[in-house]
Formats: sequence, C-alpha cells, structure tokens
Amino acid sequence: MKILVLNGSPRPKGNTAAMITAYQTGAERAGHTVTVFDVCRMNIKGCLACEYCHTKAFRTCVQQDDMQKIYPALDQADMIVLASPIYYHGFSGQLQCAINRIYAPGYPKKLRKAALLLSSGDKGVYDGAIFAYRSSFIDYLHLEDMGVFTAAGRENQSEELLTRLTSAGAALTDPDDHNAARLVISSGEVTVKAKMNNTMAARDFMNRLPMTVTGFDSGIDYCCPCKDGALDESEMQDGWKNGDINLSGGYFAIRYGGEEQSASYRQMIVAHLPEEDNCLIQTLPQKTVFELSLEEPYRG
Repeated sequence: MKILVLNGSPRPKGNTAAMITAYQTGAERAGHTVTVFDVCRMNIKGCLACEYCHTKAFRTCVQQDDMQKIYPALDQADMIVLASPIYYHGFSGQLQCAINRIYAPGYPKKLRKAALLLSSGDKGVYDGAIFAYRSSFIDYLHLEDMGVFTAAGRENQSEELLTRLTSAGAALTDPDDHNAARLVISSGEVTVKAKMNNTMAARDFMNRLPMTVTGFDSGIDYCCPCKDGALDESEMQDGWKNGDINLSGGYFAIRYGGEEQSASYRQMIVAHLPEEDNCLIQTLPQKTVFELSLEEPYRG
C-alpha cells in the first residue's frame, strides 16, 4: 500500500515529526511505502476559489507551486495521513492550505483509507481538527478511518505513545473488497447490494445518496432518468458486463444483460451486482421504483 503523509508542523524535530516517524516505521515494517511531505517547508498557496480546475482544465490547479509535487503522489496513494500540531483548535495554517488545494483533483483516484495524528500542549483541544478530518476525508471522500491519534503535554514523544503509533502502522493492511462501500438497491420485497468502485463518478454518487429513481425494463437493463454528477471521461469504458451499473448520459442504469452486444456503447460503470442479485433484479415488473442508499461496512 502507498501511504501519503502531509506533515503540517513547522518544527523538523518536534512532537508531530516524532509521531510521524513512529507511524512510518511500523508501516514500512509491514511492507508499505510511505511518502512524507513537509508542507511547512513547501511553497503552497491558498486556494483562489477561481474554479479553473472544474471549468477550464479538469483536475488541474491554475497555481503552479509545490502542490504540483503532491498531486501525482496523491493520485497514486491508497491512504492519506494528516499530521499536525493543534493551532486554535484546528490544523496548522500551512496544512490547511494544502488540504484546501485538494479541491482541484476532487476525488483522488485510489484513496481508500485515512488516519489523523495530532499533537497539542493540552487535552480537549482537538474538536476542530477532528471535525474537519471526518467531514472532509472520512465522510466526503468515503475513506476508511484507520484511527485518530492524539498526544498532549507530557504524552508527546513518550515511549508509550511512540510504541502505540508504531504498532498501529504495522497493523495496516492493503485495501480490499471487504471495506468497499455497497450501493443498496431496494424495490418492493427485493433488496440487492452492488459493490461500488473507486471512480470519481462513484465517489460523487455516494455523496448524492439516498435517492429514489424510477426505472423501465428495456429487455437488457432498467433505465432510470438521473441527473449526471462529477465524471472523469478517462474512467469511462466501452461496453459493460452483466450486472454492471452505469451512471452517465442522464441515466442510472442496471445492466442486467446484453454484454455481448455492448462494445460500441460508452459507459461510466460505478458498481457491480453479483450474479445472484443480478438474477433477482430481472424478477421485477417492467416499471419499477428503486430506493437507493449507501452501506459502508467499516462505519461504526
């Protein structure tokens, strides 16, 4: 697994750096690759809110600064770790600038997990940073939370803390299907679950759920009018497999058949039904109302 760490501390040998080193040591012992960016020693400007990245150059920030070093690593990362001292109940300003600039790529291509390391002088000051982490990364990007680790006062650089962080890093495992989100599709007495993939369209669709759509059976799929969301054209594919779920062109479509004649159609596949559930879909009436919701098995 590739792990990206954003270090928001300006102190090269401070408490936050010690937490990162311990966590990195454990992760590397487990065979993972860890890349640390010290954002306080990089030229990273704040977001300009110009929308260039979403209107003129897809996933590309207009500012050519040191975020250009982070963006490629972010797109290849399976996991992100945010590490920061607490300033005014939140992240350091330098780290917050880097986080804000993640708006340009929107949904990093492979990211599946996240963790948070926080250092402070006193206890009870973490709420702002934890809220930002959970809202922006765990909930919005739909990442698996691998833990929030805090250290206050004398806890910083203690043997107990560093041992705990090393053990947590060593316990990390590669992302797999067991922690992938499922799209829950219900109609009448039929409920099926389709594994969501990691495309931009799928991540965006998760943030639009729950919703209700009405589908019509065409003989090979249930086609439901549905407003398009975020879409990366490079992730579209030619054709589909039976059981694939498509979301593009103004339609949410459950492709239960017809894969042998599908090669000439461009699709944005966001999920896939197992064979048994795909057969259940075919028992529904010609016009069907579907209730769509999200199941994320790693949420407690």
